[in-house]
Amino acid sequence: MSATATDTPRLLLLSSEFPPGPGGIGTHAYQLARQLTARGWAVTVVTAQEYAPAAARAAFNSRQPFAVVPLPGRAGGHATTIAARLRAIGQAMRAARPDLLLATGRRALWLAAVLGPICRLPVVAVGHGSEFHSDSAVARAMTGRAIAGAAAVVAVSDYTAGLVRAAGRPRRLLVIPNAADGDRFGPTSAPLLSRSPALLPLPGAPVLLTVGRVGDRKAQDVVIRALPRVLAVHPDVVYVMAGIPEKQAAFTALAEELGVAHAVRFTGAVDDDDLPALYNRADLFVLVSRRTAGGDVEGYGIVVQEAALCGVPAVVSRGCGLTEAIREGETGVSVPPDDPEATAAAIVALLDDGDARARMGRRARELAARATWADRVADYDRLFREVLTAAGRLMPDAAVSELVTRHS
Repeated sequence: MSATATDTPRLLLLSSEFPPGPGGIGTHAYQLARQLTARGWAVTVVTAQEYAPAAARAAFNSRQPFAVVPLPGRAGGHATTIAARLRAIGQAMRAARPDLLLATGRRALWLAAVLGPICRLPVVAVGHGSEFHSDSAVARAMTGRAIAGAAAVVAVSDYTAGLVRAAGRPRRLLVIPNAADGDRFGPTSAPLLSRSPALLPLPGAPVLLTVGRVGDRKAQDVVIRALPRVLAVHPDVVYVMAGIPEKQAAFTALAEELGVAHAVRFTGAVDDDDLPALYNRADLFVLVSRRTAGGDVEGYGIVVQEAALCGVPAVVSRGCGLTEAIREGETGVSVPPDDPEATAAAIVALLDDGDARARMGRRARELAARATWADRVADYDRLFREVLTAAGRLMPDAAVSELVTRHS
C-alpha cells in the first residue's frame, strides 16, 4: 500500500550500527530517525546494536519515538546468523509496510539492493566512506550494484561523493554533509559527572581531546608521537582519548617508550551525559585520522562538529573528509596524515595563541549552529519526498492541495 494524501510516509531504515553503542554511522542513523519522525514520518529502524549490553539497548530503544528492531547477534555460525537476521528483517518489513528503504553502512547497502526490487520499493543509499574500499572483487561488485540500483545516493561529504563515483554509477548523487546535535552540544559550565570516573579529576592544565575508537584509523598514536614536542613547550598538557580502547595496550606502551605516559589518559567509552562537558573542558580537539591498510577512512567527522558546537577548534588530517568539517584557519587547521611533527607544530601554535584559539572556537560554534542535524535532515526529508513522488508512492504537494480543495 502506498502513501496517499492522508497517510504518513513510512520509512524503513537499515543500518549497520546504532546507539547506544558508539560510531558515526550509528549517530547519523539515529539523527535521521529522530528528526524524520519529528517531520511526520513513520520510521522503523532495523539495525545491529552489538556494542552495548542488552539491558542498555532495551532501555534506549524504549525511549525512542520510532520503532527499533535489533538484529540478532552473531551466534551459531555465519549462516545461522544470516538466516536469523533475514527472518527479523522480513518480519519488520511486513509490520512496517514501508514506502521507502534507506540503507546506511556497507552490508545494509547490499541488503537493500536485494530487498528493494523484490519488494518493489525505492531505495536511497547513504555513503560514508569506508564502504567503498575493499580488497574483495565480490564486495566491490556488490557495492557498485547497490549504488547503481538506488533511486538516489547521499554522500556525507564531497570527498565521499568522489568515492561513490569511483565505486559505481549512481542515478542521482547528492552531498548532504553531516552535522551535530544542537540540542545536546553547546557551551556549558556543567562539571564532569562521576558516571565516567576515569575522567576525574581533569587538571586545570590544557587538554587535547580525541573522541572515537582508540585504534588505527583515528590515529591517536600520531598525537602520542607528537607529545614530546608539545610537552617541551607546554609541559602540563594532558591528552585525553575518549572511546572504546581497542589499542590501549599498544598506545600505552608507545607513550611509555616516548616518556609521555604521564600526559595521556584513556577514558574508555564516555557516558552520554559526560560528553558535552568533556568537549567543553578541552582546549583543542585533535583528530588526525589515517586511511587504514584495509581501506577504512574518515568520510566526514561528526565529532569535529560536536566539538565545534561547544566552541572548540580542531586539528584534523588531510586526505579524507575531515577537512570538510572545518574551515581552514578559521575554525581549525589541517595537517598531513601520519605526520607527528606537523601535528605537534599545529597544536603548539594554537596553544601559544590563546586569542586566536578563542576566536576560532567562537567561529566554529557560529558555523556549526547554522547547520545542525535539524537543518541537514530537512534536506533528507525533501529528497525522500521527491523519490516517493517520482515512484508514485506519494502525492506531490500541488496534487494534495487540489484534492483537499475539491473535498472541502
